[in-house]
Amino acid sequence: MFLMDLPMESPIISTLPRGYRMDRQFGVVFDCAPEISDDLTQVNGIRTREAVMLNQLGIYFWGQIALWRHREISALAEDLQIPVARIVDEAWAEQAKSLCRLSAPRQTSTLPASALRTVSLLVGALLIGFLTVYLFGQHRNRPLTGILSADITTIRVPAASRLTSVQIKAGEEVFSGQPLLTLEKLEHLSFIQNQERLVRDLERELKRMEAQAAIELEWRTRDLDRELSNVRQRLTMRELNGTTADSVPVGKPNRGQSSLPVRSVSSSLEPQSPPAPRSIAGSIVFFSGATNQTSLDSGPIQSPVDQMPANKQPVRVAELPRNSVVSDTVMVTPSDPELDSLRSERSRLESVRESLPITVNEATGVTNLKSQFIEASKQLDAMKAASREVNVMSPVYGTVGQVRYREGDDMQAGEIMLRILHTDHRYVTAYLPTRRMNEMKRGQKVALRFPGNVEFDGEVIDIPMVADVTGESGETLAAVRIEQSGRLWPNIPVGSQIDVISTR
Repeated sequence: MFLMDLPMESPIISTLPRGYRMDRQFGVVFDCAPEISDDLTQVNGIRTREAVMLNQLGIYFWGQIALWRHREISALAEDLQIPVARIVDEAWAEQAKSLCRLSAPRQTSTLPASALRTVSLLVGALLIGFLTVYLFGQHRNRPLTGILSADITTIRVPAASRLTSVQIKAGEEVFSGQPLLTLEKLEHLSFIQNQERLVRDLERELKRMEAQAAIELEWRTRDLDRELSNVRQRLTMRELNGTTADSVPVGKPNRGQSSLPVRSVSSSLEPQSPPAPRSIAGSIVFFSGATNQTSLDSGPIQSPVDQMPANKQPVRVAELPRNSVVSDTVMVTPSDPELDSLRSERSRLESVRESLPITVNEATGVTNLKSQFIEASKQLDAMKAASREVNVMSPVYGTVGQVRYREGDDMQAGEIMLRILHTDHRYVTAYLPTRRMNEMKRGQKVALRFPGNVEFDGEVIDIPMVADVTGESGETLAAVRIEQSGRLWPNIPVGSQIDVISTR
C-alpha cells in the first residue's frame, strides 16, 4: 500500500542496496547503516549538520532524496528544523536525481543460483537436520545443574554482647562441645557502669549530707551543752541550799558542857538484873551485843572504872567536840520536788547529749543514705566478682563457615555469629523441570560430576510433590534431593555446582 501512495521511478529504486523499507513519513529509509553510502553534502544546500541528521533518520543515498515528494519534504523539514521553502528553492530532489544519473549504477546479485550450489545447499540442510535430531535424542536426558548443600546449624547471639575471643577459623573442623567464641555481655557491663554511677552519686550525696549533719550537730550540741550547764548550776545551788538548811540543830542541845563522857558497853557475860528504864539527856547511848541491852537499861550512870572488874583494864572514854549537838532521835531529811526535777532534767539532758550524733544522722538522712551506699558498694563488688564471659560451644560436629565478626565487635541479640556445616550430612539439590519428572524416581541411582570432571554416585532421596520454583524460562521446577551413595564425595565448598546425570 506504501508503493501505491508513493510513485517511484524504478531506475532510481534499483540503484539502492537491499535492506531498505518504506516509511509513511520519510519514504525509503534504512534501519541499519549500509556498508557504503553517498556523500549527501554534494547536494547544494545540505551541510554537514543536515547530512548527519538525515543519516540518523535512515537516509544515506541520493536516490532516497530523489524520491522525495511534498509529504516527505514537509516531514523532513520539520525534523531538520528548516523551512520547507528552503528545500524546494534549493531543489534538493532535482540535484539528487542529477547525481544519480551521473553515478554508475550499482550491480545487484539477482541471478539464480547454479545447480551445484543448489544441491550443496540441500545436502547441507539434510545433514543439519539429521544432526539436530541426533543431538535432541542425546540431550533428552541432558545433565541437570545441582547445588552441593549441607545441613547447617546457625549460632546466633544469645544477648547483646561483645566478642572478646575467637577460638576457631573458617573451614576448620569442630566437634560437639568444643569452644568456639567467648562473649562478654554488654548488659552486664551496662549494669556495672550503672552501679558504679549509682555508687559515685551516693558517695557524693553522703558527703554532702554528712557535712550538713556535722554543722547541725555542732550548733545543737552547743545549745544542749548550754542548757545542761544551766541545769547543773541550778542543781548545785539547790543542793548547797539544802545542806545549809539541814545543818540547823533538831535535837536537844548539850547544856554547855565542854565534853560528855561516853558510856561504856559491858561485855561481861554474867547476868545482871535489868534495871528500870530511864532516859538520860545529853548522853550517848551504847548497845551491848553480848546482852542485847542498851545503856538506858543498865540503871544509873556509873563510872566505867567502877564497873570494870579488878583484873580488867579500863575502857577509854571518847569525848564529843565542843558545842556539838546530840540527838536522841534519827533525823529523816524530807524530799525536795524541785531538786528531784532538776536531777531528772540533768539525767535527760545527759542522755540526749550522748545520743545526739545518732539522732542528728537519722534526722538528716545520713544513716539511711550510708546504708544505701554500703549496700550499693556490696552489689558493685558482687557484680565485678561475677563472671561476665559467656563461652559459646559447638552443638554439633561439622565444619565452621565464615565467622561474621571480629574480636572487639559489639553484637546485638539474635544476629548470626557463624554457621556450622554438617559435612557428614551433605547432599545435592537439583532443580528438575516438571516436564521431565518421569526421568527420576525415589531410590534411583544417578551419576554426579563434581568439579574437575570427577564422577561419583548419588541416590535420589526425595522428590517433592509441589513445584514452587520457577525458572528463568518460566517453566516450573522441582527441587530433588540427592544424597551420597558409594564412595565419599570430595571435600569441596558447599554451594558448588554439580552436574546430575540420570542413568535411566
